[in-house]
Amino acid sequence: AFKTQLEEEGRFIAERGPSARRSEIKASGDFHLLLASVAGNVILQRFMEELVARSSLVIALYGRSGISSCGHNEHLQILDALENGNTVRASALMLHHIDHIEADLDLRVRSGPALRQALES
Repeated sequence: AFKTQLEEEGRFIAERGPSARRSEIKASGDFHLLLASVAGNVILQRFMEELVARSSLVIALYGRSGISSCGHNEHLQILDALENGNTVRASALMLHHIDHIEADLDLRVRSGPALRQALES
């Protein structure tokens, strides 16, 4: 299931335009939800559902790059570490991943797209 999800995410990254950006952000979020579901922890899964919904909106509104700041290669590396049982590396990669997402956000007050425009783009 993870490989299929990552292939879909990669396909959207290769595309360009507002529709592809929305789809790539959604596919990236779906990867996180799939990862949370594997843990078998209902509380974690609900938390991740809320977090993914909010962070996807934040990335759509404030992301500086043309694609989701959630790096596709980072997802591949995290999955590889987990599949190999290297939890220390997986944890380090996840922390780096979060830092990368945060660094890509431009949270300065500015006149930018309205919420409706961000959701439509």
